Amino acid sequence: MELIKNTTWEKVFKDWEQREANDPGWINCATKIKGWPDWKSWRKFTVSQLGLDNLSWQVFEFTNPINQIPVMLIGPYTGWQSRVKNKNQSTFEDLMDIPEQFDFFKKHDKVTSMLNNFPCPTKFIGLIREDSNKIVCIEGHHRAIAITLAKKQNISINLEKNPTIALAKLEKDKINLLDKTLKRGTTKETKI
Repeated sequence: MELIKNTTWEKVFKDWEQREANDPGWINCATKIKGWPDWKSWRKFTVSQLGLDNLSWQVFEFTNPINQIPVMLIGPYTGWQSRVKNKNQSTFEDLMDIPEQFDFFKKHDKVTSMLNNFPCPTKFIGLIREDSNKIVCIEGHHRAIAITLAKKQNISINLEKNPTIALAKLEKDKINLLDKTLKRGTTKETKI
């Protein structure tokens, strides 16, 4: 990866908001499924769980996205982590090596539309685990799956411009935040 620039969490979040906040699917997820009043409240909860707004951020360009993105770790979200055995340790490649998951995502409307018409330019958000130096995907899971599927099936995906990723370091003493976030989930009300 190649460093492009330093940035701020405010800019990273604003980009995230531009990508998702007006998408009916994400609005439905935030309000109907997760129980928040709006998209921003839902995502700000994740920000506070992981302390994203207290980290130092930089933007990098993937120099070999077809190989770099599939080896990112899946983020600490119940919907994604429920699909793998090794919680907070599995990559997108690991997920696509599970036949049932491969079949599911191969037919997933959002993912197949991205395979056919990948959104370019595209930006991801991630954390670098200081303990393993691996990148945890915080935002961009469906796009990462589309790229991983393309690689696994040896089909071309139109990456007109290399994707970028906003990254911050998650220090060793903060790694437990990934497990805490996964355990708590992102619903407004905790289940008893």
